[in-house]
Amino acid sequence: MDTEARWIAFQFPADDRLLTSAAGAVAHFARRAGLPTAAGDELATATEAACRDTFKLLPAGNGTIEVRVDRRSDSLEVTISHRGEAQPSVGLDTFAGAAAGEEGGITGLALLANVDRVQYQTEGGVSKMVLVKYFSGKA
Repeated sequence: MDTEARWIAFQFPADDRLLTSAAGAVAHFARRAGLPTAAGDELATATEAACRDTFKLLPAGNGTIEVRVDRRSDSLEVTISHRGEAQPSVGLDTFAGAAAGEEGGITGLALLANVDRVQYQTEGGVSKMVLVKYFSGKA
């Protein structure tokens, strides 16, 4: 019988002091899954940055985000969910802006420097961003 945890989820308000819990959970799952330390650290860093940017999209004073870390057979996935303003679309303009050195929040290009795949979905008023790091290091 496999007793190792396959996922963890928690919800917290927009408070930067709580970001270390999200990053810590990701780093722990990464180590347990056998990801190299650098790969786990990259995913934890991306999670913390994505959560910080998601805070800006929450309704003032009463929003929360949910972070779920899932261990899959070939990857570790971090899902960041919230109700509030939708995540900005990631497309060629986002990547072009990052390449030109524009200031601002996290971009698709910045996320892809630390993870293998980024997915966005909005359904029923809930926005989700999924960060994926493959065990092989390849998408």
